Amino acid sequence: MIMRIVIAEKPSVAQSIARVLGAKKRGDGYVEGNGYLVSWCVGHLVELAEPDAYDPRYKKWSKEDLPILPAEWKYKVSAGTRKQFDILKQLMKRKDVTEIVCATDAGREGELIFRLVYHQCGCKKPFFRLWISSMEDSAIRDGFANLKPGSEYDRLYEAALCRERADWIVGMNATRLFSVLYGRTLHVGRVVSPTLAMAVLREAEIDAFQPEKFFTVNLILENHVTAASGRIKEKSDAEAISGSCADGTAVVTKCERKEKSEKAPALYDLTSLQRDANRLLGFTAQQTLDYTQSLYEKKLVTYPRTDSRYLTDDMEEKVPALAGVAAKLTGKLVPDGIAVKPVINSKKVSDHHAIIPTISAEQADLSALPPGEREILRLIATRLLASVAPPYRYAETVAEFLCAEETFTVKGKAVLDAGWKAIEKPGKTDKAETPLPAMKVGDSFPVRSAETKEGQTKPKAHYTEDTLLSAMERAGEDEMPGEVERKGIGTPATRAGIIERLVTRGFLERQGDKKAKNLIPTEKGAALITVLPEQLQSASMTADWEEKLLKIERGEYSPESFMTEINAMVSDLVDNYQVVKDAAVFMPDTGKSLGKCPICGADVVERPKSWSCSGRDCSFVLWKNNRYFEAIGKHLSESVARKLLKNGSIRMKDCYSRRLDKNFDATIFMAIDENGRVQFQMEKGGTR
Repeated sequence: MIMRIVIAEKPSVAQSIARVLGAKKRGDGYVEGNGYLVSWCVGHLVELAEPDAYDPRYKKWSKEDLPILPAEWKYKVSAGTRKQFDILKQLMKRKDVTEIVCATDAGREGELIFRLVYHQCGCKKPFFRLWISSMEDSAIRDGFANLKPGSEYDRLYEAALCRERADWIVGMNATRLFSVLYGRTLHVGRVVSPTLAMAVLREAEIDAFQPEKFFTVNLILENHVTAASGRIKEKSDAEAISGSCADGTAVVTKCERKEKSEKAPALYDLTSLQRDANRLLGFTAQQTLDYTQSLYEKKLVTYPRTDSRYLTDDMEEKVPALAGVAAKLTGKLVPDGIAVKPVINSKKVSDHHAIIPTISAEQADLSALPPGEREILRLIATRLLASVAPPYRYAETVAEFLCAEETFTVKGKAVLDAGWKAIEKPGKTDKAETPLPAMKVGDSFPVRSAETKEGQTKPKAHYTEDTLLSAMERAGEDEMPGEVERKGIGTPATRAGIIERLVTRGFLERQGDKKAKNLIPTEKGAALITVLPEQLQSASMTADWEEKLLKIERGEYSPESFMTEINAMVSDLVDNYQVVKDAAVFMPDTGKSLGKCPICGADVVERPKSWSCSGRDCSFVLWKNNRYFEAIGKHLSESVARKLLKNGSIRMKDCYSRRLDKNFDATIFMAIDENGRVQFQMEKGGTR
């Protein structure tokens, strides 16, 4: 019997596909039946090799060995996923397998994951591409009925290769260069460094800000209107105006009424969803992506990693039914005379349309969903209803008064039709949404009281994930042509990971008790940006590279030209970078011991990927990218490592259980097993 092997990105996706295809017989690492073998990757099974795979001397970091620019790229199979790779390799080699279907996520990274496995296995069999935006059964069936030759996505793969290799070249060379020159580990990345630079620049602006006092005079008139003057620099001048107006009369010199409207917001792409989830729910960008991905795999929402906020033309007839699903999910009513046209625009849809609930979501048992997923599903459903609702219409009145030769202003707003705001912001009104009483030019009103108010200018706000995501999305747009479609740092699919990497590596910290916590650069993060040259901090350059990757996908720019540009930039950096004078003054001292080794008593010092014992024959190590801490939503930072070395334990708040979707407080204990390996144990307390 002729067989097709279908390769998905995750086991859960593979199970959904297998069920639709009628494959029910379980094997080791795959499902078989009805002429199909359905298997899966587990993230990136195949990765770029480390520098020492090219030359053993690269194990030691040395400026003399830079730049490292591989002529022929080498790959390795991840140690933790070797078993699944071997299963895929054996399945591809089966003589009865004649074709392969790539069913990894329909995007740049999904294409890369499949192709690297395909090539590493030495497979030459023809393959086809499954490209779907929903995990609903009907979408999967339609996708298999319309499989595309794999060759149609070659340019997408080339762009993915360029992205991966460019990140490797910049990261490996720049990290080694700056770490060697400054005597401490300084992680540098093509995308993470400009993001960090934006945060550091914002903090510098806040620190340098000098507040200035100003004064205003408020008049409370007999018609219960409060009108305010403009800013007045000197308090004495403000008090003089206030004194002149007290018990005086204010004359209306201007009274204009205009009817205005605000159109409904566009549907969610991933970045706008992450921003709202951070602002409204306090979720990190990564949490929002994880929740939405899980909803996608449960067939409740469409593909999450999209940069489009519109639906395709052929979906127009489905919108009313989808709005009905959204209404059921939210307990809200479908707007009268829903506006479908504003959410339809195929020209603004690239790989995938906006994120919306699926028809299948109508049958969802919301009570069975983890709280985080339930909140995200409601947010997506509410946005769909709001996007097809009428505009928000209001009448704005601006009135000006003259008193003691000073102008005072007041604005009023009368809501004519709440429109989409009745759905997305029910019961919420702005202070300005208060209508003014009737008046006309020439009317005069006695002043009941006049008050002098003191205020002061404020600095820009600290970045939150909401505002940093927005800044990443808009980075470099002033330097780029208006017709450019994808601007900014990273892509919707990668921005959450960029922020998490900066936090994990100790360059940014989340601070504050509010839902949307501030992202504050650490001393280490600020020091790194201080020594980095402009070319590695430049958001516009990184945005330009992202645009070129998009052009590679379209066949408008050659991969060779892109990589030549990257190689030239890194070579120039290595050859011409000058060490910043007196850098040690503002660099955190990471050369000293973090504490004593619990095995041999020697100093534990920082390494590129760990905090390790300095003793030659001791194996003690605390890995920075620690899976135990990652599993509970934390990272093993330098301060955490210090406390573990000092006390053998650390108390941590807001640990996270993905299985229960709950936060809890716990004490983490560090122990050493008989082989000298670190083991962690947890004692929970304060579950909430």
